[in-house]
Amino acid sequence: MTRFFWKRFIGAWIIAFLSLQLSRLVFYFNLRSNFHADFTDIVGSFLFGFEFDAVSIAYLLGLFFIALPFLRNGLATSIAKWYFLIMLGAMNFLNCADAEFFKFTSRRSTEDLFEFAFLSNDIVNIAPNLIGTFWYLLVAFLLIMLLSWFLLGKLLDPIVSGGGSKTMIGGFLVTAIVLVISARGGLHPIPLSIIDASKSNQPHLNSLILSTPFTILKTLGKPELPDFDYPEIEAGALNPIQTLSGSEYSSRLKGSNVVLIIVESLGCEYIQSMNGLNVGYAPFVDSIIGQSLVFDNAFANGHRSIEGIAAIAASIPTLMYEPFTTSRYAGNKFTSLASILKQEEYYTTFMHGGNKNSMNFESFASQAGYNLFYDRDDYPLSDEHYDGVWGIADHHMLNHCVDKYTEYKKPFFSTIFTLSSHHPYTIPKAYQNRFPKGTLPIHESLGYTDQALREFFAAAAKTDWYENTLFIITADHTSLSEHPKFQSKLGSLRIPIVLFHPTDTLLQGRADQVVQQSDIMPTVLDLLGYQQPYFSFGVSAFTEQQDHVSVAFKHDQYQLFRNNQLICFDGEKTNFVYSVKTDELLQDNLLTNTNVEFKENEAFLKSYLRNYGIALNQNRMTYDLWKKE
Repeated sequence: MTRFFWKRFIGAWIIAFLSLQLSRLVFYFNLRSNFHADFTDIVGSFLFGFEFDAVSIAYLLGLFFIALPFLRNGLATSIAKWYFLIMLGAMNFLNCADAEFFKFTSRRSTEDLFEFAFLSNDIVNIAPNLIGTFWYLLVAFLLIMLLSWFLLGKLLDPIVSGGGSKTMIGGFLVTAIVLVISARGGLHPIPLSIIDASKSNQPHLNSLILSTPFTILKTLGKPELPDFDYPEIEAGALNPIQTLSGSEYSSRLKGSNVVLIIVESLGCEYIQSMNGLNVGYAPFVDSIIGQSLVFDNAFANGHRSIEGIAAIAASIPTLMYEPFTTSRYAGNKFTSLASILKQEEYYTTFMHGGNKNSMNFESFASQAGYNLFYDRDDYPLSDEHYDGVWGIADHHMLNHCVDKYTEYKKPFFSTIFTLSSHHPYTIPKAYQNRFPKGTLPIHESLGYTDQALREFFAAAAKTDWYENTLFIITADHTSLSEHPKFQSKLGSLRIPIVLFHPTDTLLQGRADQVVQQSDIMPTVLDLLGYQQPYFSFGVSAFTEQQDHVSVAFKHDQYQLFRNNQLICFDGEKTNFVYSVKTDELLQDNLLTNTNVEFKENEAFLKSYLRNYGIALNQNRMTYDLWKKE
């Protein structure tokens, strides 16, 4: 083979690796507060990242390398050059875009990114704002591609005739061997996978080691759920059929109205009475916490709104790459809080100031059995009160909800989903410069949403339905973070779950049992005294008959928080074990200690996953279907 071929071959690999490492550098600098590590660990993460980049290059640029030995004229070379640049551009764009998107998901994007982008026209509406806000990421991307274009031009021009058939055959064979090895991520017994990033023993650096093209490639066409075949685990070890807890809270609020308020991105980090940081941006929420029953160990089941709504409203956590509401299981029959309460003669509504197709909320609400889905188009002053990005500003929508509830027949159940504390954090002119700017872009917008909640409760207190209403305040997920304790595998899921009733003094105080989003439905049904058994992946916060746990799917692993221990399980084995009480930042993997006891928690998680898989794969997500053999 000619020296000319080797120059092109090696040079193209160097350009591809250099370009992807530069976009990894952009990812790091934009998220550097998330990666607490010394310089050598950061460098090590970049070096380890070469293996994952090699996989992406092999799959997405493989055609270029295969064609390389055969390039003999200007047209063919030009086509190959542009193919290389377009594919490399797509890879770098995904990395740069994830440098911001990561803040809202806490993981590298997977296949479902495309569904998110095309699920509604929201991405079109916010695109100008995104470009204006994150112009520096666009500039970084363009500079990376300009450099790649320049280097590739030097490499491929001028066109020089090759050495004939021997060069072509030899070049093809070399290319094929290199691509096969690269596609596997190196000379590994099995191909490189997402979980392999954990081998660094620095779990908070996993996302830096990985690349977005790699995580998308590894999840394309991947079944949402594996079989979860654990024959050693007793099938009934975890019972998804729920009944009244029989506690002093059971049936206490029978006949009460229920208003479930899901506040966009309201993580515990922003609430002074829950963060231990002596600073907060939601003073009204702090004040109502003092009059409510609050769970200090409450967690989201995921990192996105589309995941949170299924967990909260239907007790369905998303333990797979695809959100339940857009997965192949979305057509399954399932139980929801709205469908049960509608059977109990409640009037049920879903109130959202955004577009009806945003996040697939309308479709979910319909399937969940809500009587009415109320959105931006239903709001009487839609154009006047539109925030220019997402929908109706929070204070307008919340005040309107008070008026609508006064019209509803009683009892009613309503879910309110706010939106103003979502990027780009739009604040109406009348409320600007009234709240602390804070240190993160979300802080001021949360101050505004908090004020909107204050106005909502003040108006509600003047109505005849207020004193007979249970209010639940929670969040769909967490968001931007600057404190290490809220950036860990568990801390990044900490949200408020607040139960407030104007006249019931028993619903006051702080509780330390573990509660997750999927526990909200059984907790409310317990309080309302619902008598029939029903299907739920969560349990009542008041039950003493089942374990109180938190589950999630993060970084290609299933995690369980139970009995003050967090385990991370890849479907076959446990890779990380942490003592949450003594290791708040989750830095000490106890698997290095051969004496650590975690098998009971692992067995519990296996049982949970087994039932989860059976329920979704076999469409057995209701009491009747689950009991059917």
